[in-house]
Amino acid sequence: MEKQKKGKALKVVLICLAALIVCCAAVLIYWHEAAYAVFKNVTVKKYDLPETDSWEGGETLLKVPYASDSDSQYLDLYIPETTGDEKPQLFVLIHGGGFITNDSQSRQVRLMYRYFRDHGYACASINYRLAPEEPFPGALSDCKAAIRFLRANAEKYGYNADRLPVFGESAGGYLCTLTSLTGDDEFSDVKFIGEDEAGEYSSHVDVVVDYYGHIDNRGSEEDFKKLRIPAFIRRIANSWVSGDAAGGYEDVESYWFRKNVSEMTDEEFELRDPHAYIDKKDISGMSFWILHGDCDITVPYLQSERLNAHLLDYVPAENIHYEIAPGMGHASDPLYSDEHLAELDQFLKEKLQ
Repeated sequence: MEKQKKGKALKVVLICLAALIVCCAAVLIYWHEAAYAVFKNVTVKKYDLPETDSWEGGETLLKVPYASDSDSQYLDLYIPETTGDEKPQLFVLIHGGGFITNDSQSRQVRLMYRYFRDHGYACASINYRLAPEEPFPGALSDCKAAIRFLRANAEKYGYNADRLPVFGESAGGYLCTLTSLTGDDEFSDVKFIGEDEAGEYSSHVDVVVDYYGHIDNRGSEEDFKKLRIPAFIRRIANSWVSGDAAGGYEDVESYWFRKNVSEMTDEEFELRDPHAYIDKKDISGMSFWILHGDCDITVPYLQSERLNAHLLDYVPAENIHYEIAPGMGHASDPLYSDEHLAELDQFLKEKLQ
């Protein structure tokens, strides 16, 4: 009798274990895309970055103010030593951080400028006012003022800013893209230091380098449904841009806009939508480098897919590099590998001639 009871108990345990295995397998099969994305994000290689930066290849100028409305309006400059009369090409960098965090020395910006300053570029990393300090279009106006300041001071600092590439990642990708798609008469309310004496300078961008840019302020929920990334995974992965970080709004971009995107009129939304500007400006002479990881669970890569498709209506295909990087998550270090950046370097040299 005792053996029979133990046998039945063991059978029940085995049945429960088998059911659990079947359930787990079913979940993994149904959400295998999400499981793969999480695995890749957790196991992605991290590069070593020193705590302090001691560059001996040229001149470093930190926290150079470009406007006087806020202590946040500064930029960091790296100008390599050169031989002869040729000045180094300026490359402008705009950090990400969900419009609420980070600065001109963000990890991704450091990965970018450390490569390019060592390959002969002058690099300028823009710091801008974040959402808690200034609502839209503050950060955008700051970036455009910084670019005008950099052009006005090209002779002073010794770089070439006639034709300009601008990099942005994540929220910085949005700022970089919208900066390039708007004219000098738009979002130019911030005066750069010395503007009255220097006269008019353009914030025109010639090459847009968009890394996993947060381009669309609507549609992410539907995108992630298509990509089969469930909401609970995204909540865990993106806790740094939710809850209190959103300032009481439905998301961090709404915090920056000071109005929930879901409550905006079409006119209000279009003012903030890069796609609305693509149809308005002649961008046929511009070039675009777009890179996005297929395991990004912060900004769905479908946003870059739509941006590329829209740009192709106006920009020759040879002027657009569009790449989805397999196994890469949001801001993954290998997106800044020497291999990727060497390809970007060649693209810039070709398009800035």
